[in-house]
Amino acid sequence: MKLSLHKDVFNEITTYTENVRKDMHASGSALVIIKDNKIVHESYSGYHHFEEGAKKINQESWFNVYSVRVTYVGLAIALAIYEGFLDLDSKLSDYLNEYNEDILGETTIRHLVTRCTGLKFENGGVYRSFDEGTGIEGKRPEILAKILYKATGKTVNEIITNRVFAPLNWTNSRWVTEGNNNLVCDIDTSKNYPTLRIGSNIGDERNLYVSARDLAFWGNLHLQKGKVEGKQIIPQEVFNLTTSIQSPNTLPEHLPKFGFLWWVKDGEVSVDYNELGSELPDGSYQILGASECSCTVIPEYNAVAVRMFNSLHAHDNLGFDYIKDIQMFGNQVISSLKNL
Repeated sequence: MKLSLHKDVFNEITTYTENVRKDMHASGSALVIIKDNKIVHESYSGYHHFEEGAKKINQESWFNVYSVRVTYVGLAIALAIYEGFLDLDSKLSDYLNEYNEDILGETTIRHLVTRCTGLKFENGGVYRSFDEGTGIEGKRPEILAKILYKATGKTVNEIITNRVFAPLNWTNSRWVTEGNNNLVCDIDTSKNYPTLRIGSNIGDERNLYVSARDLAFWGNLHLQKGKVEGKQIIPQEVFNLTTSIQSPNTLPEHLPKFGFLWWVKDGEVSVDYNELGSELPDGSYQILGASECSCTVIPEYNAVAVRMFNSLHAHDNLGFDYIKDIQMFGNQVISSLKNL
């Protein structure tokens, strides 16, 4: 199924998305592009899994977005900061008294939302791998969710549902606790059967399922700084926090910079691990998940580009180059927008 107001302009990126789906052995894909608050292109391809009787991918299909969910955690944290429950530069030791205070040291929430704590949380303990603010590490949304609950008494899911999903009537976004017909299965290249990831509704696990449209609306909510159809749903100041660079000044210049877990474009970085395409303008921000779902926000063009896939471990098992792919996707989005 393909819908577009400018079909020819988006032929190249639609074809590219379909080719990537095949290369990474995903059973389904979706592509949605918003420009100036309007959906200008969307495309759906494939099925919810490869088995007989699988449902076709459509506007109601929910993909597991994996690490894309961390931006939802980030927004909940930003709301808590704006409302005075947290401070961005509060020490982690103020909230995580179950861990060794000396090892936590001077590490703050800022380090946590910008992926540079230098800490490893394993087997109920905490270990330091590098000094805070000097390197880049993986994401720790579960630690942020724990801090959020201690500070506010509310879960990520409660905050995001009450402040975003419910007011905007986004019915195709949910931390899934049970199966339904809208869920797109994961195609794990290390297994020969489709899977679904079901978990709690706290909001800290990898079970956030979202439709392509809802994820595009999520990106556009950030782009418009909380304003939807002329109404300010969430204060603009919250998005000034989440989508601007918050990485500490101690971070080496060649490393990627982050807002609240969003990758933020700020010139070219020399490290190979860079998910932002070279053609994306400075100020663009992006998030990518393990299933290769992604959301790219481009303020200079007042645009959002979302693509959805459902393949896992394609890098390990098929040699799929996800860094090259996501960079290429960003560059092709810009090429398409220039031709509008």
